Amino acid sequence: MGKLKTLRNLGIVFLLTGIWHGAAWNFVVWGLWHGFFIIIEKIINIKEFEQKYTQKWVQIIQHIYCILAFVIGWVMFRAESMTYAWLYIKNMFGLLKIQDITYNIGYYIDTFEIIIFITALLCSIPIFNKMLDVKNKFGRVCINIWLLVIFILSTATIASSTYNPFIYFRF
Repeated sequence: MGKLKTLRNLGIVFLLTGIWHGAAWNFVVWGLWHGFFIIIEKIINIKEFEQKYTQKWVQIIQHIYCILAFVIGWVMFRAESMTYAWLYIKNMFGLLKIQDITYNIGYYIDTFEIIIFITALLCSIPIFNKMLDVKNKFGRVCINIWLLVIFILSTATIASSTYNPFIYFRF
C-alpha cells in the first residue's frame, strides 16, 4: 500500500505544481504531464530497468523519450491555451495540413539557425565528451576558444532578442 500512496502523492504534488504556476489549463496539464511520467518511471522502477537493459539501443530510446517528454511539456507550459499548444505540437511533428500553417519551417530557418542546430547537435552527442578529453595543449586551447565563442554568441543572441517579460509577471 505504501507504493500506491507514493504514486498518489506524486500525482497530487505535480497537479498542485501545475496550478501553482498559473490559473490556466495549460499549466494544470503541464503539471499532470510531468507527474504522469514520474509515476510511470516509479512503476517501471527505472533504476532497476537501466541496470537490467544496458544495450545501446535502450539508452538511445531513453534519450529520445526524455527529450520528447520535456519538449512537449515546455510547449504546454509556454502556450497561451491548450488549443494553441495542441496545434503547436501537431505542427512540430508535421501533422498539420499545409493550408493550416501560417508559416512553414522555411520561414524560420536561415543559415544562422542551421549553424546553431548543427553545433547543438554536435555538442549533445557522446563524441563531444571524447573531444573534451584532448590531452595536448593546442587541442585544449582550440576547444576552449570554441567554447568561449559559443558562449559569447549565445549571450549576444539572448541579449539582442526581443523583449520577453519574466513569465511570472503574467499572473
